[in-house]
Amino acid sequence: MSAVASIISLVLFLGFVTSGLQKVRFNPMASQSASHLEFSKSAYQRIGILEIAGGIGLLVGLAAKGSSFLAVINEAAAGGLTVLMFAAVYFHIRKGDNAKLFTPALVFGLLALLELIFRLAA
Repeated sequence: MSAVASIISLVLFLGFVTSGLQKVRFNPMASQSASHLEFSKSAYQRIGILEIAGGIGLLVGLAAKGSSFLAVINEAAAGGLTVLMFAAVYFHIRKGDNAKLFTPALVFGLLALLELIFRLAA
């Protein structure tokens, strides 16, 4: 794996685990976001679990080489997180939110996509 992909994986791991934990704990900010986007508490917590699992999948894949099982986990995690973040952008746009609210999801989605591209190119 390239050094760039490794750095992106670490950044994404920290970001997704942090964000996912906030959703799972359902703190007041997460509660407000869930309500605004019309998600139930349990649905929003499941999204948080997916973010945590994806972040861990990216971290696990750091040690992977070639087409090993761990490499596949990394690629699946990066692909899944890309889809998850682009879905988040879609839900924000559907609600009429301005770019300030969906830019973090867009940036993390693009970073996950870049990580996948660098991973597959190596």
